Amino acid sequence: MINKIKYIHRTISDQAAEVKDLVNLKRHKRIVITGIAGGGKTVFLTSLLSHLAEFGQGGFHIGKGVDITDFRKLPLKDKWPPDFTHSNYREDLARGRWPEKTTDCSEYICEFKRSDWKFYTQRMSFFDFPGERVADAAIAAFSGYGDWSDHILAHFARHHDYFMVAGPYLEYIDKDIIDEDTFLKLYRITLARLILAFKPLVSPSTFLLDQNGSAASPGTPEEIAAGRLSGIYASRQFAPLSQSARKQNPHLTEKMARIYKEYRNRVVMPVYEKISRADSLVVLVDIPSLLAGGVGRYNDDRRILLDLFEVTRPKSDIGSLLMKYFKFWQKSPSRIAFVAAKADMVHPMDIENKRMVNLLKVMTDRARRMLPEIRSDWFVCSACHSTFPVEGRYRLRGKLVYDNPAREFKEYSVPELPETWPENWKPGEYSFYKVYPDAPQNYLIPPRHIGLDQVFEFISG
Repeated sequence: MINKIKYIHRTISDQAAEVKDLVNLKRHKRIVITGIAGGGKTVFLTSLLSHLAEFGQGGFHIGKGVDITDFRKLPLKDKWPPDFTHSNYREDLARGRWPEKTTDCSEYICEFKRSDWKFYTQRMSFFDFPGERVADAAIAAFSGYGDWSDHILAHFARHHDYFMVAGPYLEYIDKDIIDEDTFLKLYRITLARLILAFKPLVSPSTFLLDQNGSAASPGTPEEIAAGRLSGIYASRQFAPLSQSARKQNPHLTEKMARIYKEYRNRVVMPVYEKISRADSLVVLVDIPSLLAGGVGRYNDDRRILLDLFEVTRPKSDIGSLLMKYFKFWQKSPSRIAFVAAKADMVHPMDIENKRMVNLLKVMTDRARRMLPEIRSDWFVCSACHSTFPVEGRYRLRGKLVYDNPAREFKEYSVPELPETWPENWKPGEYSFYKVYPDAPQNYLIPPRHIGLDQVFEFISG
């Protein structure tokens, strides 16, 4: 009888293990990749997919002798987000040009097998979105136009820098009768001033980065405002109104509410639904560009990073509101990878002496501490390594973009990275040269990389 019970117990255990394996077989690993537009997301994902598809051809190593086989792309089920056109971007790199996306968000779904898994078919989706969309978190959190308006205007009132920038707009919407064209123009000028002042709360975020991936061009506030939209279309723009202005202008308020709802449903909610289901989050940080852009650029990007983690934290004000709409929001990502991208722009000495990763750690430490229960790590990565060190202090060799029509390899100097972020620095104090990509024209051979496999091993868990 005892032996029979042991047999039954063993049989049930074996069946449970088989069920678990089958569940693992069908598990869909969702990876979300973000960073400021132009920070290297497209090249990062293009190179990663190339190494998975052509595993073993490019110095990309997983585990102890693990092999990846049977890689295949899967079709997207929904109309949004658009497809991440990996083959086009890989062709761009082979032709010596950095790929430019025509959409702000995109997704790629694939399957492959790992030799170290018993039931080893793994499905993975990669969703990339620009960090600029974090400014729309309040639109995701507030279903009503009035609540969003009160939130934005309260933010302007509480923060001196925002209040000073938004002064003319706030003064105008205090009037009894408001002209739609005038108040929308003044709000666009306000958003342009926020951009120039390196303030990250630019909402609707399509003013800063539209859905085609096109960013606002430099200029005066009036010039920037004339070329951008506070919404999706010129005829469908919106801006916040105070409670008194909403009461005094009911028809305008009703119109703004309709446009706000359309923007929320079309632009904002799909992005945040994808974020809310992430198993792993990859945050790319372009340290050379931050140093080159000055302290204002650094403060802007860091604030966007902090806002992203504030949204991800369920106990935050915005995070708790978002939980109303996303059942999965209570399941935070299991892993977060902070990645110092474009490592080939700096000298290898600053990678070896840990200066680059230390700058990354200092910048992201507060964000990491917002989610202490989530496993996180820091990485230095070059997804398409296109420079080579040469003799001489802090000298590199690469195909310089400027004054190099033949795209020849030339030697040049790069600045030494600081040990920590300076208290203050101006644009141009750290100058990093742009180079053309140097990727194999043979698609069988993926681009050279640094640390890309380490990031993948971590996020794939």
